[in-house]
Order: sequence, then C-alpha cells, then structure tokens
Amino acid sequence: MSTKLLMLHRVQDETPMAFGLPDCYRLRGTSLTPSEFSQLLDGQRKILCIADVERALLNESPLPPGTVLTFDDGYQEHLARVVPMLVERSAEAIFYVSTGLHADSRRSAVVDAWYWLLDHAQQPIASIHLPDGREFRRRLDNLKDKNWWILGTAKQALLEATPTVQAEMLSELAESISCQLPDQLSSELYLSISDWQTLIDAGMQIGAHGVTHQRLSQLTDQALTAEIRGSLKVVQRYSYHARFAFADGAYDQRAIEELRQCAVLSAVTCESGAVSAESELLRLPRLFLTPKM
Repeated sequence: MSTKLLMLHRVQDETPMAFGLPDCYRLRGTSLTPSEFSQLLDGQRKILCIADVERALLNESPLPPGTVLTFDDGYQEHLARVVPMLVERSAEAIFYVSTGLHADSRRSAVVDAWYWLLDHAQQPIASIHLPDGREFRRRLDNLKDKNWWILGTAKQALLEATPTVQAEMLSELAESISCQLPDQLSSELYLSISDWQTLIDAGMQIGAHGVTHQRLSQLTDQALTAEIRGSLKVVQRYSYHARFAFADGAYDQRAIEELRQCAVLSAVTCESGAVSAESELLRLPRLFLTPKM
C-alpha cells in the first residue's frame, strides 16, 4: 500500500447552471458531490495526517501506508460539509487557504471569477480581445464549447496574464455575456477568517496558499516574497508548523528558497504521484482526484 496525498477542491451538489450545463468546477474535475466524497472516505484503508508523512521523511523512516487529504482554496463547504463528514469518521485533513481571499475580502481568485461568469452567462456567445491582438470568440451553450472556455487557450491566457490584463479579460467576458460579477462574490465562495479557527478547533490543519492565489513563478522577486511571507504570517497564528501549497502548482527555485528561509516544514505541488522515500518535503507530489462523470 502506497502513501498518497489527494488534492481536493470543492464538494457540492450537482446543479445545472447557464443553458442547463454542469458547473465549471464539475467540468474541470475539481468538484465532487457529497455522495462521491463519502464514498471516497469510506474507501480509504487508512487516512493519515500530513504530519505522519513529514515525520517519516524527516527521520528517513518507512513511510506510513495510507492517504492524506488536502483541500485547496478555503471554500465555504469545507467547513459546512467536509469537516462534519471527517469528524464523523475521526479523520483529519489539511486545508490550504489564500489569506487575502476570504468571505470579507471583497475579492476572489481570478479562476473563481472566470468560472462564476461562465456559469451565469445570459448570452450564448462569449468574446474577448487581448492586448497582443488575439481574439477569442466561442459559444457557451454546449458542453464542447464550455469545456473549451474552462480548459482551452483562453483559460491558459488568463492564467498567464498580468493582474491588469486578467481584470480586463474578466470585464470583457462579463460584457459579452451580459453578466456582472456580484460585489459579494467572496462571501458566496470562501470561508471567513473566524472559520479558519473553527477548522483548527475541529481537529483539522490549515496551511498557506499564498495571499491572492497568484502563480509564484510569474511574479517579481518582491511580489513572490510578499505572497509567501504574507500568507505564512497569517496562517502561523493558527498553526505552529508552517505548511504551504503552490497556487496552480506554479513555483520555481526562488519559491523553494523563500520557503526554506521561512522554515516551512512542507509544501505540496500539483505534480502527480505517490510520496516516496525520495520525495522532497518542499516538493511533495499529490494525486488530482476527479469525479466519475
């Protein structure tokens, strides 16, 4: 039996969105239904805590067989739905939160905003123009085209863009589909700051996921330091040990060195695989778990 870290995001009901299609998280593969998550839990022979893996790697001792549950992004249902299911089974998980994105922050991760617009579109065709001259225009009222907006070239351009261009892309998308982001989107999506302590009180762990969920490898040295240190400073109010998850799995050697300087115990990536004796604590692999659709 191997040692695995599972990468999870959302646990929510299947609800038809614009044009009767599944929501973006479901199509992207980052959302399980409560029933699917329950089956996942019941199918694990042993659920470990992140400290079990850290201890084994630090001491160069045999890795404990089992599964560590990791959740990214600090969504509301992590406390409302996930934690009760874990507590019922005397299980633990670690929740990585972006400390600048919470219920009261009045801002959201760019991907969350992108998905919200696609899921609430009022017009069947979306279009966007980029500063480099590229133009994206495609339908939204069928699975093939909606999947393209979720997984294709436009989404990749969004992730690679500067914050200024990302804001312009969201604005153009919203205008083309006659849909505007709600002012309180963050309160619809994320846990509150006080909820982070509630996670700890329920026997869970929390880790840092940056301040604003930016790709560290695309940032200047100064911005990278602020994103890492700013999030760790907040999270360490709730957790003695510093732990980190790379947003979108994007990191470089600068990020690794910054984590070392901050005495971070472990960091998880989006690199696929089981943990082995050769795994590095600051580059732990995870398995991306997708729903059976």
